[in-house]
Amino acid sequence: MRLRVATCRTLPEIDVDAAPLAAALAAHGFSAELAAWDDPTIDWDAPIPTILRSTWNYALDVVGFLSWIDRVSETSTLWNPPAIVHGNVHKRYLIDLAARGVPTVPTRIIERGTTVDLDELAADLGSQRLVIKPEVGAGSLGTRLFTIGGPPTNPTPHAHLASLTSRGAALVQPYVASVAGYGERSMVWIDGELSHAIRKAPRFVGDIERIEGPFPILADERAVAEAALAPVADQILYGRVDLARDEAGAPMVMELELVEPSLYFTRQLGSADRFAAGLRRRLAHAPS
Repeated sequence: MRLRVATCRTLPEIDVDAAPLAAALAAHGFSAELAAWDDPTIDWDAPIPTILRSTWNYALDVVGFLSWIDRVSETSTLWNPPAIVHGNVHKRYLIDLAARGVPTVPTRIIERGTTVDLDELAADLGSQRLVIKPEVGAGSLGTRLFTIGGPPTNPTPHAHLASLTSRGAALVQPYVASVAGYGERSMVWIDGELSHAIRKAPRFVGDIERIEGPFPILADERAVAEAALAPVADQILYGRVDLARDEAGAPMVMELELVEPSLYFTRQLGSADRFAAGLRRRLAHAPS
């Protein structure tokens, strides 16, 4: 079975999932080819099933990316499905999670073209250390940590926020201290259940990704991750819930990744095989 594995023309970093996924897809009878979503020479109207993987530059052209998502899904099966992608590229989904009662890092949305008093916002969030990042982002793109009222920085927090909101909405969140110790724990979801968890070190502009694991999925982490995924669990092939612990030690969602998350196949034996088997089964039952 032919399959397109969507990537981008210029990867910002190595995709460590690529090799184990390619081997697993081949073992399950797929003839898979890497195809860059931003390559205009590819015939994306061809009815070939497509999976989203390392499309990691989409934040630079989210309108174009979502248009491409719609184009591909008109003639072929796409995983994850287009409605999931449309709802997940904008990180304001964190507000929706909190409204559903899912423990979530406190988040304020600063809309495009607006300004805010960061001193007042820091007081409101109960932290002088604030993370400021774009509402649409991948990796550490545009994500910076500032101490409000601290030593001068270049850019200043207000300048960075103004730069982001000149192009789109931005998020302001308190820095979560536990990410430096316990770390941010990524709960990987594959084919209907949580598969494994890894630890990520905090990452800001210019940082490389540093991971450890796998780690056991603790009961409280499982409960929060499954609550976050509950409305879409039966619609997705894969996903990742990134958690951190608050000052009381309780887990909360930092990000819910349903578009193109790294799934750290090399950290869990059989996870790439589970992905390929789940995809094969879904395609067998997809409308022709």
